[in-house]
Amino acid sequence: MQPTGRAFYQGVGVTALFAVGALGLARLPGLAHLGPLTTALLLGLTWRWVRPLPAELNAGLAFSARTLLRLGIVLLGVRLNLALVLEAGPRILLLDLTVITAGLVGITWLGRRLGLEPTLAALIAVDSSICGASAVAAAAPALRARDEETALVIPLCSLIGTAAVLGYTFVQHINPVSDLHYGLMAGSTLHEIAQVMAAVNPVPAAADIGTVTKLTRVVLLVPAVFFLSAWTARRGAAKTAATPAKPWFVLGFLAIGAVNTLALHWLPAARGTLDGLDHSVLAVANFLMAMAMAAMGLQVDFARLRANGWRTLGTALLGWLALAGLAAAEIALLTR
Repeated sequence: MQPTGRAFYQGVGVTALFAVGALGLARLPGLAHLGPLTTALLLGLTWRWVRPLPAELNAGLAFSARTLLRLGIVLLGVRLNLALVLEAGPRILLLDLTVITAGLVGITWLGRRLGLEPTLAALIAVDSSICGASAVAAAAPALRARDEETALVIPLCSLIGTAAVLGYTFVQHINPVSDLHYGLMAGSTLHEIAQVMAAVNPVPAAADIGTVTKLTRVVLLVPAVFFLSAWTARRGAAKTAATPAKPWFVLGFLAIGAVNTLALHWLPAARGTLDGLDHSVLAVANFLMAMAMAAMGLQVDFARLRANGWRTLGTALLGWLALAGLAAAEIALLTR
């Protein structure tokens, strides 16, 4: 179906309605740690389970899940302040590189040992080691992942990250470590930026180091996605002669971040205006990505979800625990 018909716009409109609902629900205390993207995906999955949409809306749903997703990722670059990352120092960069490299390699390997397909295992690795739902959304096209694979990984990893926030704050309360140690741990291992902020909120002195450590992981998403794209192309070379799509939108994400960083540096007097503009662009980015997540949920194949559910949960949980243990050991060495 051509993307000009009435059904196409109806399909896009449906995802917009789901995004509005998700953004509203994500403000509730019980859903705040999951975030709007996971909430939108869960809404789409629920609707798909209860009452699937007519097939003629699929073109609009596909547009939201593909094109609007990429546009949202590009605009998401406004949350990057590369100056903070450059000021972070070699210890934070080394820590984040260790976490991401070990996560991508180790969790993918673990998933394969537990019987998951390489793409699904790699998505779990991306979610756990980089930046949660946003990273999965960015990496999925490079990995040629199916919607149901994305729909399976994001909610499970979000739940693990939410549980980790509660665990971190509880352990810090009963057996506190230094503010530096705690900020590094939260920033290097929690899945989402919102989860990092929730974890450091009770420890205000850890907020800056936690945020910078997390943002450094976000910046490293760009080379990670290109690596995954090359890995996918090599893995599929024997199966297809098709040229893999280049993840251009990730370069857009980095370019927006660079422009934002330069503007904040060169126009300090306009900091308030720029912050307001960044907030507005970020709101648009989150809305577009919530539309994409809802669209994925509305198109998911539940049979494939059921086939891999427990193995996915085991991979995500065991992989993250191992990653957190590795980060804790490295932080202990770095903060001596």
